[in-house]
Amino acid sequence: MRRGHDQRKGPRLATAAERDELGDLMAVCFGGAVRPRPRRHRWRPELRGAWVIARGGKPVSHIKLVYNRLLICGCRVKVASIGGVCTHPDFRGKGIATVLLDHCIEEATGGGATLMIISGGRGLYRRAQAVEAGATLRADIVPECLRRPSGGCSARPATPDDWPAFARLYQQEAVRFARSAEFFARALAHRHHMGAWMVQSAEGAQAYLLLARDWGAGHGAPRRLVGEYAGSRGALVEALPSVLEQTGLQQIGLDIPAHDRELAYLLAREGIELGRATIKDHTIRLLNLPVFMRRLRPYIAARLPRREARELTFEQGDGCVFGFESETQSFDLGRSAALMLGGPKAPRLRGELGRVLGSLLPVPLPLPGLNYV
Repeated sequence: MRRGHDQRKGPRLATAAERDELGDLMAVCFGGAVRPRPRRHRWRPELRGAWVIARGGKPVSHIKLVYNRLLICGCRVKVASIGGVCTHPDFRGKGIATVLLDHCIEEATGGGATLMIISGGRGLYRRAQAVEAGATLRADIVPECLRRPSGGCSARPATPDDWPAFARLYQQEAVRFARSAEFFARALAHRHHMGAWMVQSAEGAQAYLLLARDWGAGHGAPRRLVGEYAGSRGALVEALPSVLEQTGLQQIGLDIPAHDRELAYLLAREGIELGRATIKDHTIRLLNLPVFMRRLRPYIAARLPRREARELTFEQGDGCVFGFESETQSFDLGRSAALMLGGPKAPRLRGELGRVLGSLLPVPLPLPGLNYV
């Protein structure tokens, strides 16, 4: 235990006895409630990974920290995801959330995670060197920009019984989160903030997409965001007019991971303009660059000759150092994350180091989707 550190105050994991108090804290911070709600209306937050700092015996600051595995072209990478970050209004401006976030970064790094995917982009995260990252292409889909479908695909709202089809479609994605059958069954039954749509033909399930609220638009705005998709890209494009018609939406915002060239091509063929962006409403913090790149050895081996791969080096201290043969370049953690994953703060690389890393970067990432924290 650190000198002068009171374990009861934290940072520490929330206890089962604090579930109602933690629910009240989140209601105040996210739901606008100024006083505790009746018990039957209280939020019941999941305690797994719920880190808190307490004052007066009650949680006043909270961060949800969970671990996921990314599958990137056959490589398995451990990442940490955080969300639900909040501090009671009476305790803001005292650095409590900073202490809690620093602890979670230390905890995640010690737990073997190489990246931290953060739900949000507030100053708290940017001061910790999290940046906008994860290269995407962004499109706005409106009814008049798509031709009426000529094929045999149709869309319908998904049901909890569709999870086996969702799982099969998602499992075929080259870049995705590792998910269990239980994860899909639970997510489709309880993720009410995301509307799930199944795209099918006479031959069966062809694709799916999840529509989430655009928190940047007003409540009730006729616009949704695609939080995740999988399956046949042609079937998705064919089904979008039907989804717009059935939902009554005027616009669907679609983020496409930059590596998904097939979907980008199909939308561009429809005359839809695609803009460069990063994963929406998220920032990413680099935790351990050398381990991240070691986990990507098969990915590197498929893109670089063996001799060049051997000459690449990656080091991390207060910042990161990238090396190839006799060349080195160093950047802070934020610019290094943007370089690795694609982002507006990505630095320009020079010489042979730039040429070799240009064959690898940006490393592809999936949309958070059902793994949103």
